[in-house]
Amino acid sequence: MAFVKGSIKNGMKHLLLIFFLTTLSLEMTAQGYLLAKERPFNPGEEIELKATVGFIKAAEAQLKISDIIYTMKGRPTFKIDVFANTSGLFDFFSPVRDNWGTYFDTTRNVPHQFYRFISEGRFRKNEILYFDQSDKRVTVAKLEKENRQLKEKIEHDMTTNEMQDMVSGYYYLRMIDFDKIKVGEIITINTFFDDKEKPFSIKFMGREVVKTKLGKVNALILVPIMKKDGLFEEDNTLKVWLSDDLNKIPLKFQAKIFVGYLEVDVKSVKNLRHPLSIVQ
Repeated sequence: MAFVKGSIKNGMKHLLLIFFLTTLSLEMTAQGYLLAKERPFNPGEEIELKATVGFIKAAEAQLKISDIIYTMKGRPTFKIDVFANTSGLFDFFSPVRDNWGTYFDTTRNVPHQFYRFISEGRFRKNEILYFDQSDKRVTVAKLEKENRQLKEKIEHDMTTNEMQDMVSGYYYLRMIDFDKIKVGEIITINTFFDDKEKPFSIKFMGREVVKTKLGKVNALILVPIMKKDGLFEEDNTLKVWLSDDLNKIPLKFQAKIFVGYLEVDVKSVKNLRHPLSIVQ
């Protein structure tokens, strides 16, 4: 039981990768690529996901766009939140209650502010990132673990004025016109995470029909380029399916791990802007 407990604790951050590193790996791909003529999402959109390991329920996540358009630096922005929490056995051994969010410019398609409030077992991390895209700088505000009071601010230079964060990038990805992307093409992008820019790459593997709770849906197949570690058994083990339509919502993630397969599946959706590509 001690081994299981330790493995679950060590694996929780990797589980969050399924929710967040997937978007992190997907996120910047719209830079330099043709975008769809219609925006893929509206205020008020909600997507719910659930994660399982075998038959064991492991976690849930919600991706929510506020139905209010906020103003940030005099610009209209979407406020987008991602919430993740463990459940069942995973919640007993190492509970996770995470909130990641972004203020995403409605026309410039870049974030003005990113925040993450992390509670994973005894681990806590709270921070807010303030992006100055025009000056290519980002200020990281480190907050106290318990009361979220400001502890320190650190400024960093950025190499681009189109820098994304871990949440905004996925919504940026959804804007890409994948009809202009070749099968086998690897897209490398930059994102700011953990106090530095980190390049992430993802490979477009093609299309197929995937079975979901929403029905059989036409899907894009993507493989984030990742290295194996203590949880993943092999390189590039994570596979992602997005709806092959104007929405490009997450349908399914799958990764081979030391105890079998970790799967994340779409549970429900609300207020999609476009019809889902369900196969009759």
